[in-house]
Amino acid sequence: MAHARAERPRECCGLLIGTGDLIIEAVATTNGAADPVRHFEIPPIEHIRQIRRCRTLTGESGKPHDVIGAYHSHPRSAAEPSPTDIEQAFQDFVYVIAGPADADNVVTNAYRLTNDGMTPITMEVC
Repeated sequence: MAHARAERPRECCGLLIGTGDLIIEAVATTNGAADPVRHFEIPPIEHIRQIRRCRTLTGESGKPHDVIGAYHSHPRSAAEPSPTDIEQAFQDFVYVIAGPADADNVVTNAYRLTNDGMTPITMEVC
């Protein structure tokens, strides 16, 4: 939420690091989109950098960490997938959306792409 507020009116974005369904870390990335006010794009080099870093990390269970998802903000709209978000999504990734970043109470929602489209998933803060 802080990243979303700090970047407004641009969309913020980042990668989610974890194991299985457990998000351990959110890593802010540069928004490399041509129009960062309306879209987000995580630069491939930053994604690759995090994949390489994850090779050196293991969780308490001994399982290696991985890039398990991405987050971004909707500065002026709800925390729901846009048509572009759905078009660019791929399965087995968690998508967290924060919005609207201009609101006093920024809402965050999580989704996963399934055969039925972007399906809401429950997030629990541990």
